[in-house]
Amino acid sequence: MLRTILKREILHNLYSLRFALSLALVLGVFIAGSSSFVRKSTTIRATYRETQAQAREAMRKDAAANATQLAVNRRTFALSPRDNAFIVDAKEKYLPNAVVFSAWNVFSFENRSGSVNPFLTKYDELNWAFIVGLILSFVAFLFTFDAVSGEKEARTLALALSNQVSRAALLMGKYLSAVISVLTILVLGLTVSLLDLLLSGGAEWSATLAAETAGFLLAAALLAATLAAFGLLASVAARNSNISLLLALSFWLLFVVVIPNSSAFIAKNLYPIDKVEAVQSRVNKAFADLDKAAPPGSWMMNMSFPFTPQHELRANLQRKRLEAEKSIRDAYYRAMFRQFERTRLLTAVSPVAAFEFLAEAVGGAGYPRFRKVWDDLHVYQGQSLEFFKAFDARDPKSPHWYNPREDVSTTRLPVSFETVPQFTEKPMSFSERARPAVVYLIMAVLLTCLVYLLSFFLFVRYDVR
Repeated sequence: MLRTILKREILHNLYSLRFALSLALVLGVFIAGSSSFVRKSTTIRATYRETQAQAREAMRKDAAANATQLAVNRRTFALSPRDNAFIVDAKEKYLPNAVVFSAWNVFSFENRSGSVNPFLTKYDELNWAFIVGLILSFVAFLFTFDAVSGEKEARTLALALSNQVSRAALLMGKYLSAVISVLTILVLGLTVSLLDLLLSGGAEWSATLAAETAGFLLAAALLAATLAAFGLLASVAARNSNISLLLALSFWLLFVVVIPNSSAFIAKNLYPIDKVEAVQSRVNKAFADLDKAAPPGSWMMNMSFPFTPQHELRANLQRKRLEAEKSIRDAYYRAMFRQFERTRLLTAVSPVAAFEFLAEAVGGAGYPRFRKVWDDLHVYQGQSLEFFKAFDARDPKSPHWYNPREDVSTTRLPVSFETVPQFTEKPMSFSERARPAVVYLIMAVLLTCLVYLLSFFLFVRYDVR
C-alpha cells in the first residue's frame, strides 16, 4: 500500500508545475554559481601565490641577516583559497583568515579582506551550500505545505482514506515523495554544476571530491527531510492551504533568516566575554607591574653592541612580559572560542544552520579549519623555537640571553633558509571533519523524527471532512 501511495505522489510531484519551475530555478542558479567560481578562482589563487612568495622572500632575507632576526620578526600566515570552495564557503570571508606569529609565540588572528572596494565585502557566494540552504529549503516547503490541507480542500483526502488506506501509510507516502522530489532536483543541479566545473577546469575529479560530494548530498538529504517534516506539520496544523502556506513561510523565515542571524545577540546576552579593551587593560597593568619590579637598567638598549650586560636584564624582562601577555590573551582567545561554539550549538536548532555546519565539516572549511590551523601553528611555533635555540647554542660567541622581541643578545650568525622549519597548512582528514559534525547530525536527526511524529499525531486527529 505504501509503495502504491508513494508512486502516485511522486508522479504527481514530477508532473506538477512547481517541480518544473523549481528545477529550472535550481539548475540556473547552480550553473551561475559554478561559472562564477571558475572565473574568480584563477585570480584568487594567483594573488595568494604572489603573497606567499613575498612572505617567503622576507623570511629568506631575515635568515640571511641572522638567526635572531629570523626568530623575533613577526610573520603572518594567510589561509589558502580552497579548491572545493564551490561546495561551501562557510562564511570564511567573515572568519579570521590570517594568524600572526613568530618563533616565540602565536600572537593573534585577524581578518584580511581581499576586496578592493570595501562596500562590496558583504555578499553571498552562489556555492552549493548557499543554494541548498536558501532555495532548496523553500522548495521542500513548497512540496509539503498543502500535502494534507490542499487535498482536504480538493475533497480528495476523504476519498483516499475511504479506500482502506491507513493514515500512517498516506502521510509517509506524501513525506517520502516530497523528499525524493527535492533530492531529484538537487541531484540534477549538482550533476550539471559538477560537469561544468570539471569541463571548465574549475575542479579536478578525485576520490576526495567524490567523498565530499557524497557527504554534501547526505547533509542536503537530511535538510530536505527535516524541512519536509516541518512542511507536513504546517499542512496538518491548518484547515486550509492558505493558512498552511503562511505557517510554512513562517518556518522558512525562522530557520533561514531569524535564527542564523541572531548569533551575535545570543552570544552577547547568553555567553558574554570581556571586551578587547578590558583585555588590553589587563595586559598594560601586567606590563606596568613587571616594569616596576624590574632591576635598574632593564630598559637600556645599545644596538651597536648587542651583547652588553644590560641586554641580559632587558631580555629577562621581555620574556616575562611576553609570558604575561600570552597568558592573558590565550585565556581570552579560549573564551572567544567557547562563546562561538556554544552559540553555534544553540543556532543549530535551525535545520538550515545545522546543515551549513554539516556542509562546513564536509568541505573541511570554516571554523573547524581555522581551529586546526591555529592549533597546528602553535605546534610549529614550538618547533621553530627549538630550532632557533639549538642554532644559538652552537654559536660560542652568543651569550644566549633570549629576548623574544628584539634582535639583540643572541647569535649574529646567518642561517641557511633551506634548514629552517616551514609551516604548510595540512588539509583536514575525514576523521577531523567528522568530529565537529556529529553533534549537529544527531540534533538534525532527532529534530526530524520529533517533527514528523508531531505531524503524525495531528494527522491521526485530523478532520478530513
